[in-house]
Amino acid sequence: MNTLGLIETIKVVNGRLVFKNLHIERLNNGLKLLNVPINIYQLEDRILRLLKYECLSKGLKNIKLRIEVQKNRLHEYMPEIGELKWNITIKPLEQNKFTLNEKSIKIGVFLKDKKIIDEFSNLKHTDREIYSRAYAFATENNLNEALVFNTQNFLADATIYNVFIVKDKKIYTPTLADAPVDGTGRKLLLNRIKQLNIIEKNITVEDVYMADEIFLTNAIKGIQIATHLEDKILDNDISIQVFNEFKATVAEHYGEDLV
Repeated sequence: MNTLGLIETIKVVNGRLVFKNLHIERLNNGLKLLNVPINIYQLEDRILRLLKYECLSKGLKNIKLRIEVQKNRLHEYMPEIGELKWNITIKPLEQNKFTLNEKSIKIGVFLKDKKIIDEFSNLKHTDREIYSRAYAFATENNLNEALVFNTQNFLADATIYNVFIVKDKKIYTPTLADAPVDGTGRKLLLNRIKQLNIIEKNITVEDVYMADEIFLTNAIKGIQIATHLEDKILDNDISIQVFNEFKATVAEHYGEDLV
């Protein structure tokens, strides 16, 4: 696992890192697992420098910033090489504000392969083969997204989202023990919006098919509502309420320009 890289995909609006502290905290926790001796203040300084010199100095203020961090192979004859190798990818944002999807999102259940549960399961890292296979399945079946399950046959997440299901007006999401990526959107809903009373639990395939609603979260899109589970039309009443709570929290803590 020494060559495993970590990924942070960060929304940058008006030159500002959205959910900055959540991203830095997650990256810091991941680097600790990889035994990289860097503190959170050094990490924040490095990311802000990347933003300044690779983006802002070039007039890039509304972008999707993908940062990949990997341990360098250390050589005694090249001691000047740093502990970490940094790569960044920059893409324009489709939308600066967090908005609900206007187009339908049709999702399906991917069961051919399963996500392994290990100490790295909650990290967003460069070994994304399970998600590549799930995305290929979605594409082949005219779906927008596919749900990924773990080796214990419980729901983990989707190819680029965390997953929440609604049943009888109660909201559920997989526990971290079930191997979802510990996403910033997920953390925001669970830790900052307590009134939602989201329940973390093991979610089976049957639970998914019995769901009344399903919504998805990530740091770039915010909340997206699934309109169909394969051929089943899904409701959206609770999901819209969640989005409204999300909007209010983002406006209060991160800026009204985001909503």
